[in-house]
Amino acid sequence: MNRRERLEKAIGGGNLDRVPVSAWGHFYVQETNPETFADAMLGFFNKFDWDFMKVHSRASYHVEGWGYTYEPSSNPREGHKCTGQPIKNSRDWRNIRPLDLSTPAFTEQIKALRLIKKGLPADVPVIMTVFSPLDIAEKLVDRNQELLRSHIDNDPDSLEVALDAFSETFERFVRMLVLEGVDGLYFSTKWANEGRLAAGQYERLGKPYDLRVLKAAQPLWCNFLHVCEDCIRLPIVVDYPVALFHWDRDAGNNPDYCEGKRLTGRASAGGVNAKVLAFGTPEEVEKAAIRAIRETNGRDFVLGPGCSALIGSTPDENFYALRHSTEHA
Repeated sequence: MNRRERLEKAIGGGNLDRVPVSAWGHFYVQETNPETFADAMLGFFNKFDWDFMKVHSRASYHVEGWGYTYEPSSNPREGHKCTGQPIKNSRDWRNIRPLDLSTPAFTEQIKALRLIKKGLPADVPVIMTVFSPLDIAEKLVDRNQELLRSHIDNDPDSLEVALDAFSETFERFVRMLVLEGVDGLYFSTKWANEGRLAAGQYERLGKPYDLRVLKAAQPLWCNFLHVCEDCIRLPIVVDYPVALFHWDRDAGNNPDYCEGKRLTGRASAGGVNAKVLAFGTPEEVEKAAIRAIRETNGRDFVLGPGCSALIGSTPDENFYALRHSTEHA
C-alpha cells in the first residue's frame, strides 16, 4: 500500500496495513527562505519516513502583505519577533484591502511548495497550511487577543471589512494552491472554542469567512480542519466541508477521538500532545499514540501531534517512537 492509498483509506474507512502518520512544526531558522525551508521540510520528511507532508509555513506569511514585520529568529526553539503591525485602533481594519498574489510572502510560499513537491516521491500527499480569516486578524495584531476582542465586541463592522479582504485574498491563494497540485489544506482556527466568541459572534465573524476559503478548496480530496487549543466546539464546525477534523484530545476539556468521530461523522486526526512529544520519553510518546489508535480501532484516524510539534525541542528518538508506534498498535 503506498502513502496516498493509505491516507485515502484512512479517510474513507477502508482496510489498512497500518494507520498513516506524520508530524510537523516550525523550522524557525530555515522558514524565512524558500530554499532553506524546502530543504528542512524534505530532510525532516525523509529522516522519519512520514506518510504525508504537511507544509508548516511561517505563520506570518498570512499577514506580511498587510504591513506585519518581524525580526527573524536565530534560535530553533523561539519564534520570530514582531517589529510592527498596522492595527492600532478598530478603525484601522477599514484600511485593509485584498492583496495581489504577487505579494512576496505568497510567491515565496509557492516557490517553496514547488521545491518540496519536486523533492518528494510521487505517492506523498502534500497538505498546505492556511489560517482562518479570524486567525489572520489575530496574527496581524501579533496575537493580542485582548485588543482583538475589544474590536469584536465594540466595532465588528470595521473588523468585517478586513475579514472580507482576508477571505477574498485567500480564496484566490487557495485556488492557486489547487493549480499547484496540493492534495489538501490544513485549515487552522483558534476560534471554535468555548469562551472565545458568543455563538452569534462566531456565526457572524467566523463561519461565513471560513466557508468562503474552504469552498475554494473543494477540488482537493484531503482537507483537514485543525481546531486548536482547549475546550473545542466541534458541533459548530461539523458542517465544514473537510475530510478530517484534527485536534489535541489532551489540551483540556476536549473530546477523545472516538467521540469526535461520532460528533463529526468523519475521520479524526491527532494523537500525541506536543509537550509529551517534546519532553516525554519515547515510551510515553508510544503509549499516547497507541492509546489514540486503539481508541479509534485504527479506523478513520490519522496519527500525528495534537498541535504543532516543538521541532527545536523534540529529540529524534521521540519522532521515531511516534512513527513506529503505528506498527506496534
